[in-house]
Amino acid sequence: MTFPLTWTSFLSEANYAIIMITVGFILFWFSGQSTGLLRWLSQRYGADRGQAIQVFSKRIIGMIVFGLIPTWVLVFNGDRTWSDYGMTVFFPPAVWYWTFGLSALFIFMNSRATQKPDHLAQYPEIRTPIWSRSLVAWSALSWVGYLFAYELMFRGFLLFACARAFGAWPAIIINTAIYALVHVPKSANEGIGAIPLGLLLCIITFQTQTIWVALFVHWVLAISNEWFSLQNQLVMRVNR
Repeated sequence: MTFPLTWTSFLSEANYAIIMITVGFILFWFSGQSTGLLRWLSQRYGADRGQAIQVFSKRIIGMIVFGLIPTWVLVFNGDRTWSDYGMTVFFPPAVWYWTFGLSALFIFMNSRATQKPDHLAQYPEIRTPIWSRSLVAWSALSWVGYLFAYELMFRGFLLFACARAFGAWPAIIINTAIYALVHVPKSANEGIGAIPLGLLLCIITFQTQTIWVALFVHWVLAISNEWFSLQNQLVMRVNR
């Protein structure tokens, strides 16, 4: 059996989505791990502030590579609309059932997980010992912006583009595989845990035809994790 190396226009949308998430994640990850950038920021702004700026910079890069660039390529220069990628303006009852149910579950799980030393060694990402209220607020807002782009990329552009090219289940498998792999650098537990969560969010997205459940739940997961971690840290506190 031969496989001609031709670029099929029918698969272009899915090809672009896979390429953009691959290149985008490489840029996103290494911007957050760059010791050279951290050293320069620390020399310029001090160790604590420099590390915080690097975290904010990484999230802004995520907004660009997962949100702005794919939007420009697939929406503004393509023939698709926002609704083709799950960005809908309607909220069927299932959206609220899934959102409130999963949010309650993840808040409970985070309240437990964030008490573990290995978890606190990694979270919150910003390692400033004394957090001002404005830092808490800006960090939460940066999570909102970053995760909007992140879910738009994963459960929007990548999932729906692959579904149109390959079918629902191949799209779910591709999506979940990439989703798990991008969590592996954080820890093995996060990589493994991303598999059932990725599967569930993809299925819910197809069921509701919208990315809103994945987006709302991811916001709750990230922000509650940060706040519980900050509360349980012995070397960090919020300046009241």
